Amino acid sequence: MSNILVTGGTGTLGKRVVEYLLNNEDLQIYVLTSKENPGLPAQCQTITGNLAANTNLKTALNDIEIVIHCASNPRNPQKVDVEGTNNLLNALNRSKINHFIFISIVGVDKTDYSYYQAKFKVEKMIKESGVPFSILRTTQFHNLVLNIIHSLEQSQSHIVVPSGLQFQSVAVQEVADRLGALVKENPAGLLPDMVGPEVLTFEEMVKIYLNNQGQNKEVKLLPLEGERINLFRSEVNISSSEIKGTIRWKQFLQEIKIKA
Repeated sequence: MSNILVTGGTGTLGKRVVEYLLNNEDLQIYVLTSKENPGLPAQCQTITGNLAANTNLKTALNDIEIVIHCASNPRNPQKVDVEGTNNLLNALNRSKINHFIFISIVGVDKTDYSYYQAKFKVEKMIKESGVPFSILRTTQFHNLVLNIIHSLEQSQSHIVVPSGLQFQSVAVQEVADRLGALVKENPAGLLPDMVGPEVLTFEEMVKIYLNNQGQNKEVKLLPLEGERINLFRSEVNISSSEIKGTIRWKQFLQEIKIKA
């Protein structure tokens, strides 16, 4: 039985990775968390610890053979992503660890956007650590695009949308399934990108969303600026990879509407 530790196991991606892994009876799943009541399935073991604070990591990792590293914080990437990963790598039991799996983002090597630069730095740290590893870069999750749309919904009559943005968003569940499947594969370094099945402008995605919600709002395009806006305008978040998810934006919206 392999011992697997998932970091970020209570997050949007991590909790789905945990659910995937729990379907395999020959795996013992551990989740590193700083939360007192993380709300995880009873079948997995929780270990109290904190990457950024470097607390209890040696104990958490003593018998771990595989790590799936999903923990991240776009608001504080230096502390959580960079320093936290450094602490994690230093705490590994090198005599036991045989696969370190990291989730990254398409385009981290092509932009000065601070969060992406932190993720790229983490990639390099992992490559130079000497630990057997796999790194999977993906495009944005459908959930992220939906959150951006929700943040723009401030008027009953219209929605203001930054012009020129494009996304190739992918379903988080499909990414979780791919990460989970990697525990049965050998470390392979930087893997081919995993991307969404279609490239859409943000305007198109907003209109599909409004139609799904039965809303008749006017979509107003404005040449808005901002670090993240310019990133999604630059096309570095688009990839020609042939490794694609199958769930399109419209299907994703329909599925979450049914669940709601």
